[in-house]
Amino acid sequence: MFAAGVFAPHVARSQDAGTTVIRIGTSNTFGFASTFKARGDDVVPGFRFEIVPFTIGSPQIIAALNAGELDIGEIGEVGPVVAQAANVPFKIVAATEPWGRGQGIIVKADSPIKTISDLRGKKVSYVRGTNSHWVYLKALEKAGLKPDDATPVFLPAGSNIQAVLDSGGIDAAVSIDTLLTAFKKSGSREIANGADVGAENPLYYIASDDAISKRKAGVAAFVKQLAGHLAWGHARPEERAKAVATLLSIDPEVALIAERNRPPRLRPIDAGLKANNQRISDAFLAQGIIEQKLDAAASFTEEFNAYARS
Repeated sequence: MFAAGVFAPHVARSQDAGTTVIRIGTSNTFGFASTFKARGDDVVPGFRFEIVPFTIGSPQIIAALNAGELDIGEIGEVGPVVAQAANVPFKIVAATEPWGRGQGIIVKADSPIKTISDLRGKKVSYVRGTNSHWVYLKALEKAGLKPDDATPVFLPAGSNIQAVLDSGGIDAAVSIDTLLTAFKKSGSREIANGADVGAENPLYYIASDDAISKRKAGVAAFVKQLAGHLAWGHARPEERAKAVATLLSIDPEVALIAERNRPPRLRPIDAGLKANNQRISDAFLAQGIIEQKLDAAASFTEEFNAYARS
């Protein structure tokens, strides 16, 4: 299901004398690890975190992890379900608190669509088998609609969603911060977000079984550093927003608005997270997105919880 040569660039493991390199896959659009280097959080005694950005996000990151090219991947809450269904060898080692406002359904400013119910018969863009798909399903469920009550439109990766909305190619789209905030500031209108429809939308951190077995101390060091990085972003949103704006070449005001919506801390792996992913898994099975019943709890490990406290 995941072919590294198709979905992900080759990521070579660099060697530092006396230092273990831990390779971290992230998305510059939504990932916390993307700004590690800006604060100097990419180096701790004994370890260096090699931050590898991916343009598409979770599908590429999962592919690279499966190919042995990453140790840890920063992905959305749906990613582990898809990876588990594809028999990728990994465990979820950390998670953020909910980030429901970080993903939303947008329409163009003058659209007659005011509520989720108005999506009946409309063309809606999302990425199949990702967080955006889950938010879409939860939104329809809340409005009492079925998936076939609206028409899915799968745009090519990198499409300018706002331009397609404005042209009438689609009527609505699911987007994630910081792009979501940028689209809203440029004229798009949000009709619902993840928090409105019961999609928790945490970020998950998955480590390969190989990394946990052979570089466990490095995985633990990353989780600890990540907890501190989130605490910094929450306490000093202007500083992290500046780093994000530079990274993405976007308006610093957009980056700051998005940053203030970010989850403030990590959440220890617990029964609630496991139950949430089981719900996603069962829903995706019912929709034919995955082909087998999963025990979502089996993809989690609680052994790094002690490092998740900043």
